[in-house]
Amino acid sequence: MLKIIRIVIGAFLAIGLSSVASAQRFDTKNLFFGGGLSQNKLEGSKSGTGYQFFGGYAFGQVAPQIRVDAELGYMDSGNVEKCQTFPILGSVCGSGKAKGLWANGVARYRVAPQIDLIGRAGLDFGDDDGFMFGVGGGYLLNRNSQLRLEYVVRQNINSLQFNFVYQP
Repeated sequence: MLKIIRIVIGAFLAIGLSSVASAQRFDTKNLFFGGGLSQNKLEGSKSGTGYQFFGGYAFGQVAPQIRVDAELGYMDSGNVEKCQTFPILGSVCGSGKAKGLWANGVARYRVAPQIDLIGRAGLDFGDDDGFMFGVGGGYLLNRNSQLRLEYVVRQNINSLQFNFVYQP
C-alpha cells in the first residue's frame, strides 16, 4: 500500500511539473544533466563510495536570485559495510548496497555571481525508498557548467555528493 502511495505522489509531481513546463513553453535549452561520486553511510557502518547521474529541467528564476529545477536521477551507494558486535560471537560484518531512481525539486539561491546555495526535496523510488532531502552549494565554472557539493539524506543512507552539472 505504501509503495502505491509513493507512486501516486510521484505521478502527481510529474504532472505538476509538466504543467509548469507547458505553461512556460517547454524549451530544450533548459535541459541539463550531471553526475558524480558520493560517500554513502548507513547508520553504524563504514562509508561506501558510490555514484549518481541525473537529468533535469531548469524552470528559471521564480523570485529575485531564486531558481527552481526538477531532477530525475539514479544512484548507486556502492558497497556499504556494517558490523554488529555480539557478546559471544564477536563482530559479524556484512555489506550491502542501495540503488535506484529518485525525483527531486531543487531550489537554487544565488548568493554571489558564481555561487548558489542549493536545497532539494523529493522521493527515492529505489532500494532506499521514501522521502529524501538535501542541502549544499554550487560553483559556476562558466555559463554551461557547475560543480556541486551536497549532503543528501534518504530513509537509510546519507550521502556526501560531489557532482558536475552541464547545461548545453
